[in-house]
Amino acid sequence: MTVLAIGAAIGGRYQVERVLGHGGMGAVYAVTTADGRRFAMKTALPDLDDDGQAARRLAREANALQLLDHPHIVGAVELVADGGRLYLVVELVAGRPLGELIVGGPLPPRRALVLARQLLDALEHAHDRGVVHRDLKPDNVLVTAAGSPHDPYDHVKVLDFGLVKLFDQAAAIVGGDRLTRTGIAFGTPAYIAPEAALGRAIDRRVDLYAVGVILFELLTGRLPFVAADPLGYLRAHVGTPPPRLADAAGAQPWVTPALEALVGGALAKAPADRFASAAVMRACLDDAFLALP
Repeated sequence: MTVLAIGAAIGGRYQVERVLGHGGMGAVYAVTTADGRRFAMKTALPDLDDDGQAARRLAREANALQLLDHPHIVGAVELVADGGRLYLVVELVAGRPLGELIVGGPLPPRRALVLARQLLDALEHAHDRGVVHRDLKPDNVLVTAAGSPHDPYDHVKVLDFGLVKLFDQAAAIVGGDRLTRTGIAFGTPAYIAPEAALGRAIDRRVDLYAVGVILFELLTGRLPFVAADPLGYLRAHVGTPPPRLADAAGAQPWVTPALEALVGGALAKAPADRFASAAVMRACLDDAFLALP
């Protein structure tokens, strides 16, 4: 796997400090400028890029992020071309992936709902601008500031818009979705909505389904569906009814009808049976929060 050397200069102004992570077709680095500012920088790995598709997705992610400006979405700085490769520079977020919190077991219900509410705030902003994430999962969410002396509350940042779907005015501004084709499933199998798993047309409700999966996981410490391989996940999302919170968590006083309605509504198989928007789901979440014992 080809990675950038520590100390390498990119675009004449960014110096590579360290590797933050890599996966799929790209890598992420911490970089610094001459005046001491620090950023994160994404690039497609040349030995993993499939005919330039990863680079094209990186460019579309950069364009999509330019449409967004929200405290719970990572901010884009610029897209840099250097040596025939593209580099997306974004704000550097000091935090840890939401998935690391889940590894420790279920979160207290109020904390889980606060996190989910921030995700819905971010999605409402993106959806209102014609941007659908469609690969929302714990590893694409960073949690920051939890438990600090000045701010004891969690703050989330949604990352990685590499599989973004653009609609309406956003598609007109950035360009049509030429990277996808009907009949092809895009997303992470454990969090993918049924219509996406089937390769059907999708809209913003695929993101709300993913929030439902994440919220179920935050509350119970497990995914609603468990499978041995990606195909098993796809089949479960399409054809297996999701378990109730009460069945997964047991007889807990916090498993209220309002909370069951929230998670069940997000995990409905048919998009028409889900919440119509992030704002509608957030209102239901607020009701569930107030109903907690």
